[in-house]
Amino acid sequence: MTTDSTTEQAAETPKSTEQDILYIGLDLGTSQSALATNSGLMVNTASVVGWPKDLISFKLHQKTILFGDECMRNRMSVNLFFPLEKGIISSPSHTGKKSEDSERKEAAPVEFIKYMISLAEPRENQQVYLVVGAPAEATAGDKQAIIKAAEGSVNSVLVASQPFLVAYGLGMYGFSLVVDIGAGTLDICRMHGTIPEESDQRTLFKAGTFIDDMLFDLLKMRYPNTQLTKMMARQFKEKYAYVGEMNEQISVELLLDKKLSRCDITREMKEACESILSDIISSLKELITGFDPEFQADLRENILLAGCVSHMKGLPQAIEHGLFELGPVKVDTVEDPVFAGAIGALKLCQDMPISEWRRM
Repeated sequence: MTTDSTTEQAAETPKSTEQDILYIGLDLGTSQSALATNSGLMVNTASVVGWPKDLISFKLHQKTILFGDECMRNRMSVNLFFPLEKGIISSPSHTGKKSEDSERKEAAPVEFIKYMISLAEPRENQQVYLVVGAPAEATAGDKQAIIKAAEGSVNSVLVASQPFLVAYGLGMYGFSLVVDIGAGTLDICRMHGTIPEESDQRTLFKAGTFIDDMLFDLLKMRYPNTQLTKMMARQFKEKYAYVGEMNEQISVELLLDKKLSRCDITREMKEACESILSDIISSLKELITGFDPEFQADLRENILLAGCVSHMKGLPQAIEHGLFELGPVKVDTVEDPVFAGAIGALKLCQDMPISEWRRM
């Protein structure tokens, strides 16, 4: 579960002061990653690594490797590798001789985590402790892959459930349900005054990227002669996503039959966004009705939405309507969906006793 590359040195040196330690909370997402440190740094960037395509692109960038938003801005001249697949590091293939692409795919998670930690600017010989958010139902192997990728960059690592970290950061230790809607996964955690167990959590794979793909397909069906990319569909979702009723038409500019035109995407946006609703509601029903009946009302009235897709218009009301048969329901949305997970990870990182970090 954890790794410590300096156990022997720690035993031989005096006890570190708070100033000697860099605490890092990392929300490692499929599409975006966020980092928060005890030095006050907060950074959000795209979860992507890029290598220059050829000599010209190397001369353009003057770098052998690019990261994050810089990759996305220069994606025409670099080969992009996304370190996380559905919120976890995909297992490398060891069959036969490795191609350059497979080697880079395997290196991307290590390079990206190393890059994120470097943004915190750890001082020489400074102890670095890291808490990383992972999908609610991540396996032991999934967590170990994250730990292995961080080895060499930090002294110790703890991997915890992403929705649990959101709850922890907000001090929601009692009865509540946190729904963290990211790009690759949609994770739900039931809090009830103790560390959540496996039965308290759910991971669904209909999340932000699922909406992007469906929106892209629907728009291509309606406007087959338009020039459209999945990146454009994602940008439309981020700006206009909604569920329920929409009184205004959503229209965007697209090249249609080689001519710039305004295209109505209202119906397609609604269908794509609502495609994840039934799974959210059924999973919440399971976690509520499977709990002690005396405390089910406490769960129903404390549902929190987090993650990059959580600010979708009409989503709280749609979930409340979907659960109304169970009784009164209250759904709120986290104020800072970008950094809520990283802040919770940082808080847990700082709350862990130094002796526990060293023991790990």
